[in-house]
Amino acid sequence: MSQTAIWSPVEGTVDEILAEVPRPFDAMMASEIPAVIVRRAFPSDHCAALIERFYERGLLYDPRKVGDGSPRRVDIGTSLGHHGNDPDAFYEHSRQTHDLFSYLFDGYEDPVKTLYDALARMLPDKRVMTARSVDGRLYGPSIFRTYHEGVGHYPHYDSVSKRSKRYNFTVSRFRHQFAGVLCFQNSEDRGDSGEGVLYRAQMSPAFQRPLEERRFREYAEEEGIARVQISLEPGDLYFFYSETIHEVPFVAGSQPRVVLASFIGLSEDDPEVYLWS
Repeated sequence: MSQTAIWSPVEGTVDEILAEVPRPFDAMMASEIPAVIVRRAFPSDHCAALIERFYERGLLYDPRKVGDGSPRRVDIGTSLGHHGNDPDAFYEHSRQTHDLFSYLFDGYEDPVKTLYDALARMLPDKRVMTARSVDGRLYGPSIFRTYHEGVGHYPHYDSVSKRSKRYNFTVSRFRHQFAGVLCFQNSEDRGDSGEGVLYRAQMSPAFQRPLEERRFREYAEEEGIARVQISLEPGDLYFFYSETIHEVPFVAGSQPRVVLASFIGLSEDDPEVYLWS
């Protein structure tokens, strides 16, 4: 059996996942599994209805039809990567996100709560909470990311402390960084379009050059590095170790891919787990 065939996500309900892998986050850190997928974590009809609401309120739109028409990701929420160079502006933007999310889901289940509750069940010995500064100011709790045609991410890894080195933010205290992603809408092309790919490769100096040259996909094939594509339906939620190299293949087709995402900071000896976007 090939390495690729062996390395596959564990999926099902939270109870089914925990019955198979009692400590799934340890297993992901050890590269024993690439991810855990909670199927039907959130009602798919609520996904569709909320996306319609986002468009009606102008929170989602086609970036190819506004401004200079350049394709780009459209976010609902606060991104530390986008606003982190000005901490005061970041925390103010985060405050506005909390205000927006306090009523945005009225009449439907709260998808942010769905993500947090699933995580808390998988980490029962931790206190799961939205990240906060030393003086108590909150980060954004989660973010909707919309990928239109021609938008995605080349292979990369995510770590506040090891990659972006934002040591002036409290989330840099955690030794490990994960991510949670809740699918709201798939693109029309269900091939590689927008479906996340995970490589069995945690960041190493050996990978820096192929990452910088945007040829890691070819490098991984040459080196026999296992990879897996995470196929989701609206309402499915998955968690993965974001220090594992991963990519979002560029979206094809007129229908964008929409997900809700949070980063997760965790240390073995820290009783708290922080989430942010």
